[in-house]
Amino acid sequence: MRQSKVKPLLDEVYEIISTLRPSKGSALGTAITYALNQKEKLYLFLSNPKVEMTNNLAERTVKPYVINRKNFLFSDTENGAAASAAVMSIIETAKRNNLDVYGYLFYLLTLMPEWDKNPTQIQLDSVMPWSLTLPAYCRQMYSEIQQKEDCSADIINVFTRGVK
Repeated sequence: MRQSKVKPLLDEVYEIISTLRPSKGSALGTAITYALNQKEKLYLFLSNPKVEMTNNLAERTVKPYVINRKNFLFSDTENGAAASAAVMSIIETAKRNNLDVYGYLFYLLTLMPEWDKNPTQIQLDSVMPWSLTLPAYCRQMYSEIQQKEDCSADIINVFTRGVK
């Protein structure tokens, strides 16, 4: 479909662009220069099926940051805003890796305080969202975990650890 339907349209757009002669410094001139500079990258998706035809995934990933941008303005300090952004980044990365966000945050917030101030690369690698060493409750939604009787006690113990 990309080669048969989209390529002819792109070719036609660039053929029209090549005939335009905008005045120097105009907005149209800037747009044409940008389009010509991006041509090779734009055509890449025609031959590589791994390249998405839209930027919807990027837009959906950025949306929570855009929504929370105004909230960050009300952080008392720059460090508070940076911390909020870091937490948002962890949450979005967990989502992109199909983790249970609550379980993953719970795991991080119970494990990492036990580390020294300068964790080793091995420690950091072990908590990355793609790490194979993450506990099962990070990889499953709470509703899925509840359905498995054999691990329910373990999960309850993990979620109530330290709670009196």
